[in-house]
Amino acid sequence: MDNKTIINMRDIVMSFSGNRVLDGVHFTLREGEVHSLMGANGAGKSTLIKILNGIHHPVSGSIEIDGVPVRIREPKDAERHGLAFVHQELNVCRDMTVAENMYIGNWARDAMGLYDRRKTAQNAAHLLEMMGIDLDPYVTVRNLRTAEKQIIEILKTLTRNARVIILDEPTSSLNEKEKENFFDIIAKLKHQGVSIIFISHFLEDVMQLSDRVTVLKDGLNNGIFTRGSFAKEDLVTAMMGRSVENTVYRPLDLTEGGPLALELQHLSVERKFSDVDMRIQVGDIVGVCGLLGAGKTEIARAIFGMESITSGKIILFGEEISQPRPDRMLAKRVTLLTEERKLEGFVPLLSIRENTTLSILKHFRRRVTINLDAQRKRAEELAASMHIKMADIEQPVGSLSGGNQQKVVIAKCLASLPRLFLLDEPTRGVDVLAKLEIYKILRKAAEEGTTVVIFSSELEELLANCSKIIILKKGRAVGMVDSNQVTKNELMAMIG
Repeated sequence: MDNKTIINMRDIVMSFSGNRVLDGVHFTLREGEVHSLMGANGAGKSTLIKILNGIHHPVSGSIEIDGVPVRIREPKDAERHGLAFVHQELNVCRDMTVAENMYIGNWARDAMGLYDRRKTAQNAAHLLEMMGIDLDPYVTVRNLRTAEKQIIEILKTLTRNARVIILDEPTSSLNEKEKENFFDIIAKLKHQGVSIIFISHFLEDVMQLSDRVTVLKDGLNNGIFTRGSFAKEDLVTAMMGRSVENTVYRPLDLTEGGPLALELQHLSVERKFSDVDMRIQVGDIVGVCGLLGAGKTEIARAIFGMESITSGKIILFGEEISQPRPDRMLAKRVTLLTEERKLEGFVPLLSIRENTTLSILKHFRRRVTINLDAQRKRAEELAASMHIKMADIEQPVGSLSGGNQQKVVIAKCLASLPRLFLLDEPTRGVDVLAKLEIYKILRKAAEEGTTVVIFSSELEELLANCSKIIILKKGRAVGMVDSNQVTKNELMAMIG
């Protein structure tokens, strides 16, 4: 490719609390290309992008845009250079509408220069239609799911006529149909000469989109690959330093008609889902899938007591739970891995030690104090089991990479030894090796008697791990399939 170089980052060095996370990293972006940035959790991808956005300031190194050295001190500097960012941790204004978020800072004005709500909504509706997303531009963002908020963040970049769009895990909450629409938009942007930095753990997405791929490992460059000259295995080896076995799991062997861990009878939550029936056996791993807005997240939250049930019954290990609340469900050893990791999953300023043991603090209580040695020992065991990449157990969770933050939340959930474990998008933002580790941990938990329910938009994840998959459409459970008897394409057709 002979296109001119737009961005040239040279010898970038970055440290946090004496821990060097980038060590002389190089990265270039050409006009009209998709250049993917890959690496295991904690490799330094998001840090490099935050330097380009002026959020972090490197210890040393240089940045050139169009061949001219620049200093990016704050996000406004990046915006002036035509850079638009969608970070892994979303940054929406929860009390504004979809349209207002998409065009924030660039709302339509009437003849008197005042905010034109109707025109802004019309502009947003046009973009939503282009993307193939059925969202009301007048809806308040507070009422949307994480996947819907992520779509808004992606569309926001398209409203700014950016020369360069940087996308950090943009497809992590999109289903297959939404991905197809997203890829179509990327193709149109490339045709218009827009350059894209694409950060993702999804190998299939990277293979499909990328003109080039740069791989980071432990804060160092570990390979640059050009379209047509590499395979998935090459990327995995560069990311992990070794090949990763493509393990094919078989569903757990359970005798039909065994005791039920969870039964839902005609469960409904107003305007979210209605008349949902489910029967899940003790020790099973069951998946729940559906398109955006089908009700996956809402059902998980209703079971855990985070949504007010309109009608129906929840029967947990033979006991009807009339008014589920998170504290009551935790007491019954039910835990929920929330999709909203940043808002609901952990406390950013607390350490890994404190976050991983939040659910079992009573075990370390010593009259009016905490037995710190015992707490630290248990936290270190949990961190080791999840392979959390950290400086030490006292590191604040907010300073970890997104994938390592997810591991902390999973460790916190497993620490309570749940009988029923509900997981909403459990591997969002997690690298390929960490995914396999999480799957092994979930299967081990199931073999020891924990019932696992995975609410996920990743069909491969469900097919690889679940014995059965429940299909949702427009807030209703419309069927259940044996994962041994269905292919990914057949499953996509069923939920579409």
